[in-house]
Amino acid sequence: MVQKAEINQYDFIDALRGLAILLVIATHVASVARPSSTFLRLLTANGAYGVQLFYVVSALTLFLSTDQRTYHEKNPIRNFFIRRIFRIMPLFYISIIAYSIVFGIGPNYWAPNGLKWWHYVLTLLFLNGWHPEAINAIVPLGWSITIEMSFYPLIPFLYKKIKSKASTLIFIIASLVLQVVLVSLYKPILIQFATGYIVQDYFYLWFFAQLPVFGLGILVYHILRKQPSQDKDWGSALIFLFFFLFIVFLQTTTYKDIIPPHIFYGITFVVLTLGLYFNPTRVFVNPFMQWMGKISYSLYLVHYIFLPYLQEWIIFDTSSFGKTTQFVLYYIFLLAISSGISYITYRFVEIPGMNYGKRLIRKLEDLPLKT
Repeated sequence: MVQKAEINQYDFIDALRGLAILLVIATHVASVARPSSTFLRLLTANGAYGVQLFYVVSALTLFLSTDQRTYHEKNPIRNFFIRRIFRIMPLFYISIIAYSIVFGIGPNYWAPNGLKWWHYVLTLLFLNGWHPEAINAIVPLGWSITIEMSFYPLIPFLYKKIKSKASTLIFIIASLVLQVVLVSLYKPILIQFATGYIVQDYFYLWFFAQLPVFGLGILVYHILRKQPSQDKDWGSALIFLFFFLFIVFLQTTTYKDIIPPHIFYGITFVVLTLGLYFNPTRVFVNPFMQWMGKISYSLYLVHYIFLPYLQEWIIFDTSSFGKTTQFVLYYIFLLAISSGISYITYRFVEIPGMNYGKRLIRKLEDLPLKT
């Protein structure tokens, strides 16, 4: 049986985050260098669902850490929010400044009339996810950060109420129903006040569309805490199933009118997470993927800022080498430059922020500070 809070020490957690960011970056590179390979086009088109892998892993690790700290801290709920704030806020605030400087404050896809003061207020408060013309207005990928932050206040409540696999499944189903009901009620109203194409995109990005995916991460938690970890055959079977499902969902369209694709991909990532827990094969769990995972938050926010300049920096003759080669070259270049900068931001922004949060918690808990 899994000991409490044991799983979040495992290398496969970082490896999963590494896979998630590599998928996301592939999607973005394909937007400026579309590969000619049919498989790569399908893969990159669905790489954006790497965000759902982030959410599955996030819910799993948050429940595990809550499991541990509930029994070791005087005020675990207060400390939980301190950790989350100092984990997310410093780098995100720097990103707001960086994107405003590089991309400017003029009109963009998400803010057709240009950036306004209230865009900044909502983004600074992590409330931009609750308005369609603010969700990505300043930080182009800010939607996933604000959705994550919107999920955090629910953790203490969900941890107390969701105590089994059965209750988790009920939560997931209820979340799916809630999404359908809220969209049917809210969309006709919102379309009158916001730009039409933004409203269409918004209802995939907003919190309630992603809530079932967090539920899938909670389901992984309840499965793993009751299962033995040494079963490589079972893990190998699950990893094989993941590959099968991932490829099947690349082009299948019949299910999309029943359940949104991001939920199906969330399920495939549940299978992969379980598989790597039972059998952390080096195909996924290796030093490179683990390092990608450690800097994945920085990499997520950093890489997009260079995306518009790839075609300016790398002059490429597609008639001679082909579009797939162009995609691969752009991908390697973007990953290299972004990883270098992300390591710096991880080392000098993320780690100091997390350490400050730890020191504050130790002070509030009246524990001796470590030197």
